[in-house]
Amino acid sequence: MKKYIVSICLSALFFSSCSNWLDVKPKTTVEEEEVFSNELGFKEALTGIYIKMTSTDLYARNLSYGFLDVLGQRYQIKNTTDYQDELWYTFPSTHTESYTEKIWSEMYNVIANVNNLLYYCDKNRQVFTSEHYYEIIKGEALGLRAFLHFDLLRMYGPIYKDNSTAKRIAYRTEFNREAKEMQPSNVVVDSIISDLKKAEMLLKDTDPLNFEFPKMDYDEEDMKGDAFLVYRHKRMNLYAVKALLARVYLYAGNKTEAANYANQVISSDCFELIGDATDILRSKEIIFSVYVDKFDQQVTEITDKDDYYINKESFLNEIFDVAKDGTNDLRIREGVAFDYGSNKITMRKYKQDNLWASTKGTVVLVRLSEMYYILAECAKTADETASWLNKVRDIRGVDPVVCTENTRLSEIEKEYRKEFYGEGQLFFFYKCHAYTTFLHCPVNNMTESNYMFSWPDNEILFGKTN
Repeated sequence: MKKYIVSICLSALFFSSCSNWLDVKPKTTVEEEEVFSNELGFKEALTGIYIKMTSTDLYARNLSYGFLDVLGQRYQIKNTTDYQDELWYTFPSTHTESYTEKIWSEMYNVIANVNNLLYYCDKNRQVFTSEHYYEIIKGEALGLRAFLHFDLLRMYGPIYKDNSTAKRIAYRTEFNREAKEMQPSNVVVDSIISDLKKAEMLLKDTDPLNFEFPKMDYDEEDMKGDAFLVYRHKRMNLYAVKALLARVYLYAGNKTEAANYANQVISSDCFELIGDATDILRSKEIIFSVYVDKFDQQVTEITDKDDYYINKESFLNEIFDVAKDGTNDLRIREGVAFDYGSNKITMRKYKQDNLWASTKGTVVLVRLSEMYYILAECAKTADETASWLNKVRDIRGVDPVVCTENTRLSEIEKEYRKEFYGEGQLFFFYKCHAYTTFLHCPVNNMTESNYMFSWPDNEILFGKTN
């Protein structure tokens, strides 16, 4: 996708010279007014926000295949105690503190930049000259603000179903350095839904919904339309907003609305479940993702170093329930999903060789199969749950599963284990459902404190955490 990454690369250069205002530091109004004095400035600013999301401390590693998947017990390195250590579930600890401090500060830094863009979006609305650019840029920004706050809540917040009024994060809507009091988690959820609803209205009838997936670089030459509006799967598009509403409503316990939005995504005909073994990232399932520049250099760390691998095949077989489902599942198949070396097993999902032009450098944040799992969780009967799970299992090459009232949740959990390897979603599932322990977890009785990331020291000292 070289042609359409030019604007992103130019944005990276732009922001290297403008980092004095991107970072939350004292600055002059003149600098900001200059950046947001024309439409190009807004395009550059929005692209810069996506670039900031792809730091290795955020979605290019620790909030995808890195820290969150370590907590989800995806890896088994050197010996069984490295990641299977209780300190990974102690907040703070020597294992976790460096991660949680970085995630907190960088997430709120990105949010600050979103808030700055949103402020000028209305203040300088008259500079938008292209049709629907105002609605699309503002809609994307509101969706991103909700997305980032929701992940902060899922990491630093309580087990929501048991403790929804706990004050753990603040929903920030202004660009400033002032300390803001932590808000009840249910109030934060209301703010997240409010922003997503606003984004939905702005993107409705304005989002071009360009979800093309050219396989080769030269195929991009045939792509038509505004280059800023192609590859919508790499941006906060209308259906990413709807999928997030499904995710948030399920988290909040509103299964009616969760099912409503999940169904809207599935019935949109913009996406489809993929069973093609050569389409490693399952392109047309991608609802929202980020593009990571020079990701091929980072991927060598996944495959060549000793941080993200599995030492014993039996460990991987347990994750994928091989004793029951066998190894025909695309999600575990050798040479398709994993490389089986002589002394370690590594995932192929992020390997850049043989990827399509449209999926290179891609880290998936929301995919279509999650909508089926949300419907499975919202189903009124066990048979209906099985039906939704089997729609995905069939495409993945696995025999149908039968659910009972007692096994519904465990069968959904198994699908999360298989489907989202390297994508950081499994730990959130365990926390949402307050699992007291789970596969390969070293803690026999997980409580809320084992799931709730700790605040940085400076937030406790200078913030409003009481």
